[in-house]
Amino acid sequence: MDPPLISLTIKKIWEIKDKRRRASAGFEVLCSPHSEKLKLFCLEDKQPVCVVCRDSKTHKHHNFSPVSEAAADMKEELKIKLEPLTKKLKTVEEVKLLCDQTAAHIKTQTQHTEKQMKMEFEKLHQFLRDEEAARIAALREEEEQKSQMMKEKIEKMSREISSLSGTIRAIEEQMGADDVTLLQQQNCPIRILNPSPSLH
Repeated sequence: MDPPLISLTIKKIWEIKDKRRRASAGFEVLCSPHSEKLKLFCLEDKQPVCVVCRDSKTHKHHNFSPVSEAAADMKEELKIKLEPLTKKLKTVEEVKLLCDQTAAHIKTQTQHTEKQMKMEFEKLHQFLRDEEAARIAALREEEEQKSQMMKEKIEKMSREISSLSGTIRAIEEQMGADDVTLLQQQNCPIRILNPSPSLH
């Protein structure tokens, strides 16, 4: 069996729930022990009681007031407690609204700044792409000019090499001829080209 204290506590809880259920269903709450209307409020025990409870030993020498008066007094006390809480709630709501507006402004400002940054960096990127393209074009043009100069020099050197090779072959042929033939050809000397200047 449960200890008496626990049993009484459980019973009290059920009585409170039953009273609330009756009140929500439109029934008038009655005194549990006496089934009488709760017309009085015990100022010592801080609970509503019936007229029978007032005359019982439990509430002997206690002070009472009508339920309506006690309820009115309690409502006035609650009203006094409610007023600063209401003011505090309003203040907190105003501060929260300000924080919400500030957060929204921060987000909007960040988005705007981000957009501006992207635009500025896109301009910078475009400038760098244009600069890169211009420098590459200039480099290729320079390469084309230098390549053309080298091509002309190479062609000139090729012609000189061919001419010198022919002269060398002719001289070698004269040197290989017999003495009489060599002496007969002395009136037709082979023309030797001047060597080309060295390239720098």
